[in-house]
Amino acid sequence: MSLRSKITISFILIIVLTLTPLLFLLQTRVKSLRMKEIEHKTTQLIDSKANEVGSWLNQRISEIRIIHENPATNKLNFYELKPYLTRLNMVLRSQYGNPYETFAIGTVAGQGWVNDEITIDISEREYFKKAMTTNSEYVISKPIVSKSDNMGVFIICYPIINEYNKKIGFINGSINLKKFSEIVGNIDVHDGFTWIMNKNKDVYSSNSEELVNKYISSEGLNAIIDKSQEAKSGTVSLKNLSNKDSTVFFSSIPYTEDWFLCTMIENSMVYAQTNSIINFVILIGIILLILAIFLAFIISNSIVKPLQVLKHNMIEVSEGNLRSYYEVENNDEISVLGQVFNEMLNKTENLVDEVVQVQSQRRNAELRALQSQINPHFLYNTLDTLQWKALEYNAVEVADMINFLSRFFRISLSAGKEFITISEEIEHVKNYLEIQKIRYQDKISYNIEADHSAEENLVPKLIIQPLVENSIYHGLKPRKQLGVIDIKVYSREGYIFIEVSDNGLGINCNNLEIIRKNLSESIESDHYGLYNINERLRFAFGEKYSISIESVVNSGTKVLLKIPMTGEGFECIE
Repeated sequence: MSLRSKITISFILIIVLTLTPLLFLLQTRVKSLRMKEIEHKTTQLIDSKANEVGSWLNQRISEIRIIHENPATNKLNFYELKPYLTRLNMVLRSQYGNPYETFAIGTVAGQGWVNDEITIDISEREYFKKAMTTNSEYVISKPIVSKSDNMGVFIICYPIINEYNKKIGFINGSINLKKFSEIVGNIDVHDGFTWIMNKNKDVYSSNSEELVNKYISSEGLNAIIDKSQEAKSGTVSLKNLSNKDSTVFFSSIPYTEDWFLCTMIENSMVYAQTNSIINFVILIGIILLILAIFLAFIISNSIVKPLQVLKHNMIEVSEGNLRSYYEVENNDEISVLGQVFNEMLNKTENLVDEVVQVQSQRRNAELRALQSQINPHFLYNTLDTLQWKALEYNAVEVADMINFLSRFFRISLSAGKEFITISEEIEHVKNYLEIQKIRYQDKISYNIEADHSAEENLVPKLIIQPLVENSIYHGLKPRKQLGVIDIKVYSREGYIFIEVSDNGLGINCNNLEIIRKNLSESIESDHYGLYNINERLRFAFGEKYSISIESVVNSGTKVLLKIPMTGEGFECIE
């Protein structure tokens, strides 16, 4: 990224970092306080409207009470009741929103009279059964279709109780849903949608289809009902059917068992004024960003221009012109850089001479490295010659030792390779053990078990022989009796396990803890072989390996290596 770009971005970041806290406060604190204030006012308004709806409904219930108090009603005198209800239907039908009859009266059998042409049978209606079997003063039905005019209504069913406190019939008052919708429609809060429903999701307004098709899902209605179980009024946040964040305000309606008034408002309508302020701040921010870019261009030009001159000088030097000096004109930091650059040019010739000398030394080092590669071949050839000479004098045991030693060194050097196959590593430790058996005159025996499936996996070379050497010198040699070394190699779940155990002297608890602690903290100790193996495995595998040591005094010691399975192309972690 160019310096000019960095300066421009810096100016932009300054403006952004200045405006971001302001926008954050507007977005969080101001919006939050505004929302709480609007929620409080809207909740009060919805509570007030719910009380108004309850008062209107109570007025209708009071009118039915008047019918119940008529002496003819207590005796179910239909001769007097029919003309009485006919007059009431004419007078009150507009209050209930019915073009025709509003009231019906009937017996406990559910047979009712509406007019001389229409009778009803509500014996199987849930609201009728509830009115007849409970002590409720009245029961309000869910929305139904009126048989007299096929319009949506709900019924206020009022049981008739005679002077002996016995239910002898019922009075039904039919309220048209359109009339009820007119009352609800007069509630206008932030262009919200208002409706009335009960806890069974029955909607008491003629716009119920519009509600479920345009505004809220069934899950949203359930959320409102769940919240209404906790409080008589409150709010529910959800998304409307247009996937816009919205808030539903609800309040229970008096004189009903489980009705509540609901108003759904899109949050964008609530935040409209606050959003306009935020948009204004964003506009100011954009203007400031444009000004910042313009100023950044002017200021950066005064800084970048001398740097570009210095850059040009450096390019010429890189192409071989060691006389491309920078012309110093001012005392600013760039001029100081130019002076340093000129001094560097003056020292370049001395550095060139030093580089030539270093290259010469490097060539000599490479020659010495090549020479060192010849020495192992000289060693192998010498050992082979000694073996043949021993065989000429029939010194078979000496020849065997020389053979084992030659093979031992060949695998140890491995042409400079750091990783060898498990089969090669086993061959290496066999040569070592055979030499030791000859040295100690068969006082040492060994067993090697290796899974064929693991033999071609790679391991760091010379990780088994140091363990065997520790077993001999620290475990078997002090006991001066036949010692046995067991070596097992197997694979499990992506790991190679190498186990070396002996029946030697063992290690006491204190020394064993010290050895474990030294290994975990990479501290070099007398057990250098273990330390060397631990460091090489750490270098190769990071934390993906482990070394565990178990020992019992006078019984023996077991060391277990766990390393990841590796193949050709493996590279060390570090």
